[in-house]
Amino acid sequence: MKSEYKILWFEDQFDEVVGDYERVSELVSEYGFVPEIIHRDSITADEIESLSSQLASYNPYDLIIFDYDLGGHSENGLSIASHLRSKIFTDMVFYSGQVPQQLRTKLFESEVDGVFIVHRHRFYDDIEPIIEDHIKKMSDINNMRGVVMSETSKMDMAIRDILIGWSVKADDENNNRALNKLKERLTRKLKQKQKEIEKATSIEEIVGNYLITTFDNVRVSLKELIGEVGKEVLKDGSLLHDIQVERNVLAHCKCELTDDGKMIIVAKEPKEYNFDEFKRLRNQILQAHKDIENLVG
Repeated sequence: MKSEYKILWFEDQFDEVVGDYERVSELVSEYGFVPEIIHRDSITADEIESLSSQLASYNPYDLIIFDYDLGGHSENGLSIASHLRSKIFTDMVFYSGQVPQQLRTKLFESEVDGVFIVHRHRFYDDIEPIIEDHIKKMSDINNMRGVVMSETSKMDMAIRDILIGWSVKADDENNNRALNKLKERLTRKLKQKQKEIEKATSIEEIVGNYLITTFDNVRVSLKELIGEVGKEVLKDGSLLHDIQVERNVLAHCKCELTDDGKMIIVAKEPKEYNFDEFKRLRNQILQAHKDIENLVG
């Protein structure tokens, strides 16, 4: 899964919609996505056909926005909608200074379905609920699990690379101290696991123990090696640590839909996951990535 929200926007006078562009970017960011807006001021008939074929094979866009009138050197928005809709089913937003009913009539006559109509003078007010609803559809439990798995895997790899980088630059004394502590910690964990396995009386006791992770070993070792540089970012209870704990819960615990429509993660402490929780988690993941970037020596 991805953390970006990509928009393809056709507008020949983009300086006139800069305010809307900024508000849309802020809206997407508020919901925990990185906004990536690609602007095109024109497109020819041949380019539309080429773009349609490309997007039919691989479509990176979550939303396509286009003005009706793109100037004399470009196909108009109706032509864009007609050609693209024949190949892809990405949500599209069609806007103009014309009243929406006129645009709907033109789309109907061209047999183009599934396109949102927005009036130019009410652009942001009309498009805000469209984007919000689209992001909500992307924020179900399975999608969110995918996002968390993907993003925490990136964090894991980044932390490992940073640890190796710092160890290469460290003097022998600090490097050997960190190495010996890592060995001791891994040995202690292995002995602890061995004792737990030996005294276990059921498969459940062994299989259910997922809280001891290799990520923690890397995190703690990096904290010990770089000292104050990563003290707050890498300590127990830090944002990075808390996300990893939450990742384990989302990855390994069952989810149940209650009769009143709530999605509950069945863990030691059951937790409801809804749109606001997904929004919160996305923003925390983005912040954690920034924290990791600051650790690079």
